[in-house]
Amino acid sequence: MSQSVPRKNGRQWVESRGGREVTVTEHPVRAERVTFYNEPDDPAVGPLTLTFSLGVGHEVGVHAHPKQTETISVNEGRLRATVDGIEHALEVGDTVTIDPGTPHGYEVVGDDEVVLAVSMTPGLAFKEFVLAEHALAPEDYGDHGLNLPYLGLVSRRYGPMIAPPQSGLRLTLLLGAFTAVGRAKRLRIPDEPLPVRDGDGPET
Repeated sequence: MSQSVPRKNGRQWVESRGGREVTVTEHPVRAERVTFYNEPDDPAVGPLTLTFSLGVGHEVGVHAHPKQTETISVNEGRLRATVDGIEHALEVGDTVTIDPGTPHGYEVVGDDEVVLAVSMTPGLAFKEFVLAEHALAPEDYGDHGLNLPYLGLVSRRYGPMIAPPQSGLRLTLLLGAFTAVGRAKRLRIPDEPLPVRDGDGPET
C-alpha cells in the first residue's frame, strides 16, 4: 500500500461556515487565498464557485483556462484586468466573463486587497488543481511563486486548468518538458487529507 504524501503548506484546511463545508487554501508565497464553496454534481458540466482574494500590489500573470469559462465579480477593492490584450478597470460590482482559451491577467490597484467572486464553468478538476499547486513549502517556489516542473506534474494529473496563453502544440511541448523535469527531480504531489478546523480561518 502506498503511503500518503504530506502537505508542506500548513495553510490549507476545511471548515464549516453557516452549516456549509468550505475548503480554504492560501499560497505560501503568492498573496492569494482561495475559498471553494461548492462541489458541482457533475464537474464535467456544472460550475464551481469560489472567492479569490489578492493582496495589495499582487499581480496574476497572463494565463488562460483551456476548457473553462471564468466569470469574476469584484466584491472588494479595485482591479486592473487585462483580457485578450484589452485593459479593464474594475471596481466593486463590476463583472467580467472570460471565454475558454482567452489570455487574461489581473493586477491589484490601490491600497486594499481585492476579493473576487468567481465561477469556473465547468468545474472540472480546478479545485484539486489549485489545492495541489499550493501544497508545497515556501522554499519550493521560485521568485515569482511558481515551481514550473511541479506545475507540469500537477497539470499532467489534473489537466492544464491554468495554462500559458499560447495553446496547441506549444502548450503540449511546454507541459511535456516541465513534467519531465519534475519527474527527474522526483517531485511528488501531496495528497495528505486536509485538516478540519472550526471557525473562519487557520489556528494561529
